Amino acid sequence: MTMLAASILLAMAPAAAPQAQPLPEGDPITVIAGRMASVSVMVGQDEQGRWHCSMDGSSGVPALDDRLCRAVTDCVRKGAGSEADVTQCVTRSKSTLIEKFTREARRNS
Repeated sequence: MTMLAASILLAMAPAAAPQAQPLPEGDPITVIAGRMASVSVMVGQDEQGRWHCSMDGSSGVPALDDRLCRAVTDCVRKGAGSEADVTQCVTRSKSTLIEKFTREARRNS
């Protein structure tokens, strides 16, 4: 697979605790956002032009992980020219995803 974008470390919060340590107790949304902040997302395109996304971790919510992969892929596909442009796009997308997830979680509780 030809990688079009380098690994993008998605930072939304200060450095996350290593995965070997238990996650802090508290609001589940805060915990999920913290997990999401520590995930790196890699996007690439194969020889047939198909886009692929992989993550080195998980937020713990598969649907949210899927949305994150789609958002990062969209950032790269829409032509963010530099790593800084991609990072900015992803940071905005990530905030939006957490806000939507929070609204959905509160509506369903």
